[in-house]
Amino acid sequence: MLRYIASILLVLSTWGLMAQVQVEDTTRVRPPRPPKVKKEAREFIPTGIKVGVDLFSFSRQFWDEGKKFQEYQVDIDFRQYLLALEYGNSQVDEQDTDFSYTNKGSYFRIGPDINFLYKPNKLHAVIGGLRYATSSFDDALVYTTEDAYNNTQISSANNKATAQWAELVTGTKINLWQGLFIGFAIRYKFLKSVKSEQLEPYWIPGYGENREDDNDQFGFSYYLWWRFGFRKAPEVPITP
Repeated sequence: MLRYIASILLVLSTWGLMAQVQVEDTTRVRPPRPPKVKKEAREFIPTGIKVGVDLFSFSRQFWDEGKKFQEYQVDIDFRQYLLALEYGNSQVDEQDTDFSYTNKGSYFRIGPDINFLYKPNKLHAVIGGLRYATSSFDDALVYTTEDAYNNTQISSANNKATAQWAELVTGTKINLWQGLFIGFAIRYKFLKSVKSEQLEPYWIPGYGENREDDNDQFGFSYYLWWRFGFRKAPEVPITP
C-alpha cells in the first residue's frame, strides 16, 4: 500500500513541477520585432531627365575614315523605370579605284529601361532595356565596269530608303558629381527590315553595315549625361 501511495505522490509532484515550468515560460520577455519598413509607393511621375551625347559616335570620325556620326539621348527617370529617346545622324563616304558609295541619313530609337540597381535617393543604374529603331536615308553607288573596248560607268541610288529593327540593351549609368553622369550601352540589334528602291543599301544609319548573310549585329555607345531634377524622391518612413 505504501508503495502505491509513494507512486501517486511522485506523479503528482512531477505534474506540479511541469506546470510551474510552463507558467515560468509564459512570463519570459520576448525580444522586440524589427520595425517594418514601408515600401515606396509606385508613382509613374518623372523625377528627372538626363540629356546626353554618345562620345563613341563622335570619336569615330578620327579613326574610321570616311564616316561621321552624331548621337544624342534623352533619358526620362521614373525611379526604377526609365524611358530612353535616342536620335542620331550619319554620313558615310567610301571610295576606291573603281567605285564610290555615299550614304546620308538619320535614325531614332525609343524604349524602356529597368534599373536593377535601384534604391531610393540613389542615382546609379545598371540597366536592361528594349528599343524600337527606325532610320531614313539616301544613298548612291557609282562603279565602273570594263570590257574589251571601253569602260562603262554605272550608277544606282535610293531616295528616302527606310529601315527598322529592334534592340536589346544593357549598360550602366554612373553619377560622378551632382548632375554629371557617364556610362555605356551594349546593343544587340535584330529583326532588321529594309525598304529601298533600286540599290541594296550597304549602310543603314544607326544600324551599321547591311550584310546580306547576317541579320543581326552588336553595337556600342559611351555616353556623357547631365541630369535635370524635377523633384526629390519621397523619403521612406520607418514605422514600428
